[in-house]
Amino acid sequence: MKNPWMSAWLSAANSMTGAARGQMMSEMSKAQSQIMQDWQKLWLETWFAMWFPAGKKR
Repeated sequence: MKNPWMSAWLSAANSMTGAARGQMMSEMSKAQSQIMQDWQKLWLETWFAMWFPAGKKR
């Protein structure tokens, strides 16, 4: 026989963890996107500096 209290508790816990997981995955996706944009910018600046050394200096 199933325990109705355990079933209700597990259902509530699953709902909470599902929502938290969704928020965490969203933040991870944003961070990953930002890291890739920063890396691409750095990569382009590095290559432009190597190919055009007389260019703009910081």
